[in-house]
Amino acid sequence: MAKKQKRDEKGYLRKSFTDSNGKRHFVRAKTEDELLEKYLKRKAEEAEKAKNIQEDIFNPRIDDYYKTFTDIRRNEIKESTIRAQISQYQNISNVILAPGKRFGDLRLKDITRANIERARQMLLNDGKTPENLNICFAHLNHVFQSAVLDDTLEKNPCRALKKLKRSKKPATDTKHRALTVEETMRFFQAAKDRNSFYTNVFKLMIKTGMRIGEISALYLTDIDTKEGFIHVRRTVSRDELGAYYISEDTKTESGSRDIPLTQDVLNIIKSQEELNRQLFGLQWSGTIFKSTEEGLLREYTLNREIKRICKDAEIEYFTSHAFRDTFATRFIEQRPQDYKVLSEILGHKDISITLNLYTHVMTETKVNAMNDILIKIG
Repeated sequence: MAKKQKRDEKGYLRKSFTDSNGKRHFVRAKTEDELLEKYLKRKAEEAEKAKNIQEDIFNPRIDDYYKTFTDIRRNEIKESTIRAQISQYQNISNVILAPGKRFGDLRLKDITRANIERARQMLLNDGKTPENLNICFAHLNHVFQSAVLDDTLEKNPCRALKKLKRSKKPATDTKHRALTVEETMRFFQAAKDRNSFYTNVFKLMIKTGMRIGEISALYLTDIDTKEGFIHVRRTVSRDELGAYYISEDTKTESGSRDIPLTQDVLNIIKSQEELNRQLFGLQWSGTIFKSTEEGLLREYTLNREIKRICKDAEIEYFTSHAFRDTFATRFIEQRPQDYKVLSEILGHKDISITLNLYTHVMTETKVNAMNDILIKIG
């Protein structure tokens, strides 16, 4: 005969069990059937909790792993880079693969090549460009590779993913192209006719090859008229929330450099000083090149003005980065032997970056040089 269970002072039956962590749990009920039902349900719930905890540790959701991945890298890379990469990752993580099945909620070890291919195709169908998606999935590949290196994953499901074919001409042929001499003349004439506030910025970029962020962070103290150099030491960056600020260093270590201060460049800076006094008063302070509202100069503000000027000049639209490419192209065309000097002026990490970017100009210059050489053999 089964032993009759004792009831507590309130008349409840009680049953207990110990979970995998050694914690004791109690359930109470008025009847034996109800007690058994509650006991089995509670035990299953605790087992599921324990399973989820184990999964969170050994097979986390990719969103959770990415947060850890990002936190570790905060001391290694710039805030602006972190912000850009989070945006790239979120493009993928927010894809709904099926009802109730979001990519970012998948467990890291459960993600397959098929999941990744499907997410990419859905983003393509949603209007994302192949160029943009190649960048996003290259970053995802980096995330998976990190998981392999720290033994969270055995193999990277993103590794064999092939790049999507480019859907349009590269930026170096369109909006980032080097301007022709005719385009340059027409643009600056149109800028003059418009009396554009940003004409001096455009001139400085095409005369020095400086990046817009570097120009935006220039103070008068960076203009060394005694030694004859512009000291590039800072740039405008963005934090994780997208706010603009002047960082205490340049985009890269090699970006910190000294650019020779020619008379043309000095005249541009003096012209801007005078313009600042007229617009902001005799006691203006801060950076030399500002927006019309006296705030930090931003790339999209310049690009918007460039678009207006291009329309007036009846030339194809380009972005502010084209001035940097134009400077480098004219430099290589006129002084091909000084490509190392160009690399230093541009702030490239090594010469190969310069050569790879302007190889088409180097090739043309090389052909012209060969044609100019006369060697008598008889």
